[in-house]
Amino acid sequence: MDRRPHFSRLVSRAAKEGIPLEVVIELTHHCNFRCRHCYIPDFQAPDLMTTAKVMELLDELASMGTLYLAFTGGEFLLRKDWFEIACRARQLGFSLAFLTNGALIDDEVADQLAEVQAYVEISFYANDREIFEGITQVPGSFDATLRGIALAQERGLRLELNIPVMTLNRESYQGAVDFAREIGAVGSAFAKILSKKDGDPEPIRMRLPDDDLPAIFAKDPSLGSGAEAVDSNNEGGPLCAAGVRYANITSSGDVLACNIMPVVAGNVLETSFREVWENSPWFEKLRGITRADLETCSECEKYAYCGRCPAQALVEDGNIMGPSQDACAQAEAKEEVWRRKS
Repeated sequence: MDRRPHFSRLVSRAAKEGIPLEVVIELTHHCNFRCRHCYIPDFQAPDLMTTAKVMELLDELASMGTLYLAFTGGEFLLRKDWFEIACRARQLGFSLAFLTNGALIDDEVADQLAEVQAYVEISFYANDREIFEGITQVPGSFDATLRGIALAQERGLRLELNIPVMTLNRESYQGAVDFAREIGAVGSAFAKILSKKDGDPEPIRMRLPDDDLPAIFAKDPSLGSGAEAVDSNNEGGPLCAAGVRYANITSSGDVLACNIMPVVAGNVLETSFREVWENSPWFEKLRGITRADLETCSECEKYAYCGRCPAQALVEDGNIMGPSQDACAQAEAKEEVWRRKS
């Protein structure tokens, strides 16, 4: 999502005052791609939130102090009312981000995105047609995405290319990073591949092998990104932003602490978002977990290198209080890189 000056102060205030500073709304589960690493388990799940309900939700979020709002899917551009919703969000003063595969951006859509002053994040896997379409599993997706990127550029949109790095593109992701730099966009490469929301581990089989991580991180340290702490200097503070200043709302109305945390805190079709945010026992539990509560990680000497994600620990390893094997592997690799340099 968009980051502005003084963001750290906003984060601290949001954590202390219980403000949902950042909210992601999944407008649809449907998508025109079938990316092999995607965490969405069911692209046919119905979109239950009506236009009126989404508008009501936007008003509520504005009244609660939400500043950063992201629309995603699936592919949110498949939803016919997306522009109407985006216009209302802009009227309410949100900082808007749109997460898309870019393939549906035509001249009209590009003009609309420019009108609402969107920050556009486009998934981009490789500057190579064969590798790109091997991941999306859709012929023609490479050219369509490039066309969408070009149209966004022509409108002067703030543009970021999200580049997940996995076994499928490990030899070619740098070309995508270089392409982003050449066109003046932000290129964000990361080696964080997640299981599906329902726990299906198929996507994580595409993660970079643990044994390869030290060499990869030594070459490109930015790939070792991890969970975003609420306050990394506060040992007694919450472990991450999920449920503290960040929430995810699905197209069926479910409220989640983040996009991969499987526990449903409530549903906005049944009650208000405020009621869920302020009174959910699940959110209360998450906000109370500190490093000292972790069963193994609290005393781990590699914690300083660790990008431990509580949701991954729960989904992939079965215990939100326990270690995340993925975080452990990344921490060990980062420590090895540091030792080599010192």
